[in-house]
Amino acid sequence: MAERLRVDPVACDGVGICAHLATDLIGTDSWGYPIVVTDRLDAERLRQARAAVRACPRGALFLDPAG
Repeated sequence: MAERLRVDPVACDGVGICAHLATDLIGTDSWGYPIVVTDRLDAERLRQARAAVRACPRGALFLDPAG
């Protein structure tokens, strides 16, 4: 089953760890809050997404079943 990376904007504090760990997937706005730039998760991007989800101090990132 495919997965999509999602951000809970209410829970996010804009720490930015996710953007450093998932550079292929996440950009930031002018205030440092994450913007998911692609939801296409091949093996490498899925690895990055999982690392970013694990590292998020606020639990604002999660993987959702796509479809």
